[in-house]
Amino acid sequence: MPNTTVHNLVLIPLLAIIYFFTAWLGLQLAFDEVNITPLWPPTGIALAALLYYGNRVWPGIFLGVVLINIYLKTHVMAGLAIATGNTLEVVVAGYLISRFASRWPFAKLQHTVFFILSLCVATMISASGGVVSLYLAGALAKEAVGMLWHTWWLGDLAGGLILTPFLLAWSRAPKERYSAAQMVEATGLILLTSGLMYLLFFTQLSSYANQYLLIFALLPILFWMSFRFHHHGATLMILIMSVLAIVGTLNGLGPFVLATEHDSLLVLQAAVGSVMITVLLLIASQEERLFAIAGLRLSRESLESQVSQRTLELKSANVLLEKEIYHQTHLTEAIKGLLHIVDGSAKQEFFIRCARGLAQTFETRFALIGVFADQTKCSIATLAVWHGNQVGDNFIYALKGTPCEDVMNHAMELVPKKAAERYPEDKLLAQLEIESYFGAPIITPENEVVGIMAVMDIRPMFIASWQKPLLGLFSNRVALELQRRLVMDKLELAEQVFNESSEAIIICDVEKQIIRVNPAFTELTGYSLAEVLGRKPCRYLSSEENSDCYHKLWSTIEAQGAWHGEMTNRRKNGEEYVSWQMIKSAVDDNNKVQQYIFIINDITEKKRAEEKIFQLAHHDAITQLPNRVSFHQQLEISMAEAIKSGARLAVMFIDLDNFKLINDTSGHPVGDELLQQVARRFEQVVGENAMVSRFGGDEFTVMLPAIAGIEQVAKVAQGLLDALKPPFCLTCCEVTISASIGIGIYPDNSDEISTLLSCADNAMYRAKESGRSGYQFYTEQMHVDAQQLVELEQDLRHALKNDEFTLVYQPQVELDTMQITGVEALLRWYHPHKGLISPDKFIPVAESSGLIVAIGAWVINQACYQLRLWHDLGFEQLSMAINLSARQFFQRDLLATIKKSIADNGIPPAKVEFEITESMMMRNIEETIAILHQIKTLGVQLSVDDFGTGYSSLSYLKRFPLNKIKIDRTFVSGLPDDSDDGAIVEAIIAIAHSLGFTVIAEGVETVEQLRLLAIKRCGEFQGYYFSRPCPVSELSTLLLEHLPKGQKVCSLSRR
Repeated sequence: MPNTTVHNLVLIPLLAIIYFFTAWLGLQLAFDEVNITPLWPPTGIALAALLYYGNRVWPGIFLGVVLINIYLKTHVMAGLAIATGNTLEVVVAGYLISRFASRWPFAKLQHTVFFILSLCVATMISASGGVVSLYLAGALAKEAVGMLWHTWWLGDLAGGLILTPFLLAWSRAPKERYSAAQMVEATGLILLTSGLMYLLFFTQLSSYANQYLLIFALLPILFWMSFRFHHHGATLMILIMSVLAIVGTLNGLGPFVLATEHDSLLVLQAAVGSVMITVLLLIASQEERLFAIAGLRLSRESLESQVSQRTLELKSANVLLEKEIYHQTHLTEAIKGLLHIVDGSAKQEFFIRCARGLAQTFETRFALIGVFADQTKCSIATLAVWHGNQVGDNFIYALKGTPCEDVMNHAMELVPKKAAERYPEDKLLAQLEIESYFGAPIITPENEVVGIMAVMDIRPMFIASWQKPLLGLFSNRVALELQRRLVMDKLELAEQVFNESSEAIIICDVEKQIIRVNPAFTELTGYSLAEVLGRKPCRYLSSEENSDCYHKLWSTIEAQGAWHGEMTNRRKNGEEYVSWQMIKSAVDDNNKVQQYIFIINDITEKKRAEEKIFQLAHHDAITQLPNRVSFHQQLEISMAEAIKSGARLAVMFIDLDNFKLINDTSGHPVGDELLQQVARRFEQVVGENAMVSRFGGDEFTVMLPAIAGIEQVAKVAQGLLDALKPPFCLTCCEVTISASIGIGIYPDNSDEISTLLSCADNAMYRAKESGRSGYQFYTEQMHVDAQQLVELEQDLRHALKNDEFTLVYQPQVELDTMQITGVEALLRWYHPHKGLISPDKFIPVAESSGLIVAIGAWVINQACYQLRLWHDLGFEQLSMAINLSARQFFQRDLLATIKKSIADNGIPPAKVEFEITESMMMRNIEETIAILHQIKTLGVQLSVDDFGTGYSSLSYLKRFPLNKIKIDRTFVSGLPDDSDDGAIVEAIIAIAHSLGFTVIAEGVETVEQLRLLAIKRCGEFQGYYFSRPCPVSELSTLLLEHLPKGQKVCSLSRR
């Protein structure tokens, strides 16, 4: 094979140069008319290169032909045609030889013949293309076409026949290394041939009449060279002969010189080609003969070796046969004794008789049979022990360090002597003074090791090889007995299971007639064995509607061998029950049915439980309305029907207003009763065609399929609201409740379920925002508003990340002294593009998205830090009020956040006050009280904000660990003109004082409001009358102006 490291960029130009050089040499032998030679060496060189390197070298061939034609100044088109023909000639010859012979086509006669034929055919391509192109180019007369074609073809053929075998042969080393004598022999033959060629082609011997006889002298030399030196010698010899013959003939000497130069060259080409073909065929035939001889030699040597081996084996077999006959005689006698010993193997003393038989057979003092004591297979429990001439007690012993352990690893273990010394860990061997040991494993027919049997003696034991199988025979017999007993145990267990099974079992014969039933069957159906014996099972296991089903199930059993399924049956007393039946055909080893086994389970109660579970899974447990899952399923079905019919449908989201407050204050039983009554009223309004479901909590949904128009939907929505107006008479009280309804229309708002539900949900929230107790149809503006909320939430996240929040502070003033005692921290957001955004706008979004937790933590830390700065300036009596949101309040890490902020900033906990709203307190009263007590343990102050706007109960209020109550601004704004507001303010102040709380009024804007609050003994106030919320710099100045008397402060420059 070619050296793959030779790169094409080097190989192709090199081949082109060689082609050009050899073509130039060949042209020195050219026929003088049109430069056609009797031998064209480039053909042989190009073909050898293609067979050696592969098709990748063809560009080098083409380039070489082009170069020689340029050198000869051939017409451009004719030169290209000649280059194409010469290249195609080589490629076609290479393909045919590689495809149908091999790249070394000289080892087989068939390949050599195909090489010659392929070369003959391929060279016609070059000759035809070249002659035609020269004729068309006007470089050749019409009369010379035939003569020139033969000369060209024979020249290319001769070049291929001579040089291709020579180059391919010399591209590989000879098969055998030649000795010095062989090298002298080859050199002599070459010199002798050269001498004869000199006499024939370079002297005037042609004047003698007998000159041709010398030519025949060359043939024996050539044949001798072929037989002695194969391809290397023959191809070299023919190359030398061909070159000398051509040179001599061109010089007008030799036997091939005829009347004309053309005739001389044709005869010369024919002679050279014929000799080369003969030699190639001769060598190929010789190669095949040598290969066949070598094969025969190997076969003969192998046969002789086998015959010798078989002869030795027969001799050895004869010796062994004589010994085997002797051993078999003794083994037969021993087996007869063994069969006599284990006769009656099913008796109880089987293992004892086996152990005694082992000791007698091997003439030993001890014998034992044992099985694994447990699943770990680390110890043996004996089944029988023979000790001396009596039965020994059974025992359990560990395998580790004993010869029995080796038995498990080596299949059979013989310790002829010094057993106790070899196994020092085995105390039993030493105790019994055991000298020798012989044991084998007990292996079941399934090839599972289940135990061991062994014989031992106090003297050395010598076991002949023919005796060793006896222990295996004992082992196999014991294994079969163990397996028999295991099968019997299994049968007894199966019988016990059959009789005691809670599942009814029927066994039928091949004719499908009942042959056995268990007690559970009688208990289940009421039929006894006597009543059903010999009858078909379908009479007792099917009701009338199942008869067809039984025909189908028998078809399934016959096809698949089993059937299982649910079936309704009838007991003897006529009562129906639901059963799960499994029927299987029992087959023998030939896959022939022997019996049919029925297993019947009564699943009546299970079916009822499943129905109950289905009810629970698809219906609300409190209202018995369809739940969220059922609603989605029915909505999907209704939308599919609407798509087909082109109808419209409506979805309503209903949220009960203030239901949570009623549920928390009055108790869950009251809330459940209210939900049940609401569900009944809703069902009465929507009718049978619509669907009402409870989504969870205080949310209901209604679906109206195939609506006639929006008016119909609005009428139903109003009907639902009107149904809630009459009071609900509950067990313990009477309550009134309203609802907010959002409506989405298919396909107006969406043709997807999730989007349609989202539209109704958004509309419901808009209804709540619009004042509750109303309904809203979904509009695109709601979608826009929702998008704006999404954008606002994204902006909030950026604001938290980019530190866009700031705090402003509103002073809290003692009403009697008009001195500032504290400040309330208020959050502000300055958007980089939208400017100041109102807290009323972004706080609800932060609350719903959960961002309020992180924002609230920032507020707590920032407010504590600012309070520390003011304390450092000398405002040590100043307190800081911080608002807590509902979401933040119920976070588990709130306590840790407060504690850390106070500790990190080093401020007195008593100077920090946390405000929660009244409505937030009433969400979950017990949990709120617990959290407030936990916060109170930190030493901070607690106050309730917006007091009077919620639904507080005095019984709960006194349980809250509060310090201060803040009167909501809605009551303060009506002072002093609104008498109702005045009465409420006065009542709040009185309640607070009675509970020991400080009172602060917010939203004070006029002196009249302030005077009335003073009259009603309100302790503190805040509002625009004194100061609006302001940044730190303005508030610090304000603090200096309203210091408590006698208090000194440091310079503000300390900041």
